[in-house]
Amino acid sequence: MWDPKQYHRFSDARMRPAYDLIERIPDNDYHSIVDLGCGSGEITHILKQKYHPNSIIGMDSSLAMIDSARKQYADIDWQINNIQDIYENYDLIFSNAALQWVDEHPALFSRLAKQANKTLAIQVPNNFHMPSHVLLQETIEENPNFYKQLSHTLRYEPVLKAEAYFDILKEHMKTIQIWETTYIQPLTGETPILEWVKGTALVPIKAALSPEVYQSFLALYQEKLAQAYPKRADGVTLFPFSRLFMIATA
Repeated sequence: MWDPKQYHRFSDARMRPAYDLIERIPDNDYHSIVDLGCGSGEITHILKQKYHPNSIIGMDSSLAMIDSARKQYADIDWQINNIQDIYENYDLIFSNAALQWVDEHPALFSRLAKQANKTLAIQVPNNFHMPSHVLLQETIEENPNFYKQLSHTLRYEPVLKAEAYFDILKEHMKTIQIWETTYIQPLTGETPILEWVKGTALVPIKAALSPEVYQSFLALYQEKLAQAYPKRADGVTLFPFSRLFMIATA
């Protein structure tokens, strides 16, 4: 149900953390690279252009995203697969804004660390305590009809504390860098936060509801967002968005 067009409505803001992550990857000869949760492939293409690996795989569970990637970059091995099902080793394992969708992070990150021959580079959103997500949960929980249909989408702590990732990675990796950046994103439009979330957190919600019920859900959710993120006099809505970064070397 992922929609590449909706996701890329804010492409500059969504891509910036990936660029920041790539800039911090240690220089090395990365002969094999995998991009987990590659989306429509723009960042995978950048990794190929920078490192010129012998093999590079862009992997995503969304057929729509992989189809978009294949149309743009035919010289990359695009694969439809779940991150949980990957057990091969690669010189560089890269993932930008994808692993928050995968459960059991202690086991997942331990396995990925073992599979990274040289470097593991990961970025995940770290804004699940912010109004955009808290109000989304409230909208589901306050309405029995919504909760009945959407309780399976609730994920209260999909990302661990930075210290927890450090403890997981230190068992397998030689060096570890972990840092957090909050991007203050100026968005425009009548419902900019809602439009942003439509491309990510609202994807499973839209899939679970009928079109009519989904529109009712959006109306209630947007009412909460408008209060939490007021539009400024200049027409801009500021959207703070935190990201957690990790780079570990074997």
